[in-house]
Amino acid sequence: MLQEFDLPARWTSLIQDYFAEAVHNLAQMWPDDQSLDISYRTIEGFDTEFANDIVKNPDLHFHAANQALRQFLIDAGNSTMYPFVRIIHLPSDQVRTVSQLRADDIGQMLALDSVVTKISGVRPRIYSAQFECMACNHAMVINQPNEQELIEPVECEQITGGCGRAKRQTRFALNHKESILINSQFIELQELPEQMKGGIQPERIICIGEHDLAGKLNPGDRVKANGVLFIRSQRKGGKDTPVFDIFLRIQSLERQNIPLEEISITEDEELEIKELARRPDIYDLFTNSIAPSIFGMGRVKESLMLQLFGGVARLNEDGTRNRGDLHILLMGDPGVAKSQLLNYMSKLSPRGRFTSGQSASAAGLTAAAVQDATADGRWTLEAGALVLADLGLAAIDEFDKMNAGDRSSMHEAMEQQRISISKAGINASLRTRCAVLAAANPKHGKFEPISEKSFTSQIDLSPPLISRFDVIWLLTDNPEENLDAKIANHIIKNRLQGVSELLVSEGSAPDPSKSSTELKKSSDEIEILPRELIRKYIAHAKRTIHPNLTDEARDLIVKFYVTTRKQDGESSDSVAITARSLEAVARLAEASARIRLSQEATLEDAQRAIRLTKTWRYELMGENFDETTLHTGTKGSVRNKERTIRDIVSKLQNEGGGEANLLDVLNEAEKLGINRNDSENIIEKLCLNGTLMRPTGYETLAIV
Repeated sequence: MLQEFDLPARWTSLIQDYFAEAVHNLAQMWPDDQSLDISYRTIEGFDTEFANDIVKNPDLHFHAANQALRQFLIDAGNSTMYPFVRIIHLPSDQVRTVSQLRADDIGQMLALDSVVTKISGVRPRIYSAQFECMACNHAMVINQPNEQELIEPVECEQITGGCGRAKRQTRFALNHKESILINSQFIELQELPEQMKGGIQPERIICIGEHDLAGKLNPGDRVKANGVLFIRSQRKGGKDTPVFDIFLRIQSLERQNIPLEEISITEDEELEIKELARRPDIYDLFTNSIAPSIFGMGRVKESLMLQLFGGVARLNEDGTRNRGDLHILLMGDPGVAKSQLLNYMSKLSPRGRFTSGQSASAAGLTAAAVQDATADGRWTLEAGALVLADLGLAAIDEFDKMNAGDRSSMHEAMEQQRISISKAGINASLRTRCAVLAAANPKHGKFEPISEKSFTSQIDLSPPLISRFDVIWLLTDNPEENLDAKIANHIIKNRLQGVSELLVSEGSAPDPSKSSTELKKSSDEIEILPRELIRKYIAHAKRTIHPNLTDEARDLIVKFYVTTRKQDGESSDSVAITARSLEAVARLAEASARIRLSQEATLEDAQRAIRLTKTWRYELMGENFDETTLHTGTKGSVRNKERTIRDIVSKLQNEGGGEANLLDVLNEAEKLGINRNDSENIIEKLCLNGTLMRPTGYETLAIV
């Protein structure tokens, strides 16, 4: 073991040899930068024994390193700076998950791969307190190592010139001006979802960030926290118990939301991914690999494949941001495998999250302000599912079963991809850069194709929320003999191939879900990719491929938009396509290019995006697609009838001296092809929503 008195000299040599220029830059950037980052790998190259001692006795080294750095700055003429040495890039044998922490780890320097779930406000904490004896005004300095308890003097020390009175004979006043105060923040870290074992609740640890580390993190940030574990006794009934809680004092932070860095890809795997990208059938291969246990749904699976890769998020000169993530809504009758698809996609996507609308509140999806029981009742922010799925995919089942108030919080999260929090005195903005895959059922059990209501108004979702989805699939359960036979055979064959869950849990049979990363064949002899390889392929593509549209692709998309805008619907206020849909087509084209690992979205990618867009629009509303129907929830034919009734009332009102007779209105409407029942229903509806009124009784009508 190295001697304690030798440590400052060793640190001084290390800083002089390797970091003289970095220290000079630190002095120039002060106070914006207050820390010097030193890689553990550099320390190992300097002295292996010295590096090993840092892991075993971190507290001694932190003090010596900060002392050496301060002396270096004093010698350079900067005596007012109090910087900190931050050690990063710890060796892999010092990296833990929260659930792996044990008693042997206490006092050692460790790294935790984790996600921030909750933060407290930044508060000043006394590091070294000066107390004054009220009897003789003698000052004493006491260090405060415990952040949960203020240590006061027991007596006025005679040896340092005090009066010698005990605590019960005098009073000690804290002198804030002469005490050393540091910024401090409580941070709660949770293990990463991909590190958790199935069915086990994720474990959490409370950490303390001090000095310039306080206020750096937000809920939802993925971070590697390097620090020292320490313990505090649990208290029951005002007494300490022999059971201790573990805390982490953070010494340095790394890797704040670098996209998908937690998925490691070897050189061999990268070569395999590039070989796959060259295959001409790569799109079919990916489409077949998505939920192979679910029969058919080729176009739906193709769009889900594009959603996994997503488009490119772009920042503009004026500060605005265009999202790259694709949002998809599956509207379907019960029993068409929507939930199965969502479950599969949440497990397939890196950083995938699954939640159900009935068990999710606005706070659970976005962020909650929670009153902390441990930290003197202060309010803290706790991240929800969308924040934790940042740069991934959030699958929300039973989307229509959420409360209307909870659903309204989704608007900003889906389009601007952030959440603005203004609760309990906390004003913050959290990022939700995730793709949303939602499923919804019709209000009345099954969709009614022959109805004056559009399909989108048959689910309990508001039109503004529906318009935020880039792709909307209508999945109906219609009897069809040939198709039904194929589905039934596929389901039974798939069931027979499954392995008993009890045998897997006992260890008597292998787990079929834990497969290798080699290509395999499904029951129908179709080649499919294993899940782990798909995850690595997606992570590689998202990290390295950022495609731009070629001139030909751009011209084709613009031409499609202009041509579609010219189409006339059933109503004079019909709009066939909006600018929001145009952006969706561009995102689909970029995602298509990413699958090929191409930095250019070509004409072929634009054609694929337009074909998919035309397919879902045709299935949802036929040839005369009317985007106004999506926004209003009312078909064009119904809107025409309402406009006709309003025109009739307005005309008769002008002729009749301020009011129209109900019977005359019904007769005029009948001449124009609107039957009496429809006219009465429309008039009732217009009176209820405040468009019409009955000025002198039931038999009269007037425009409001």
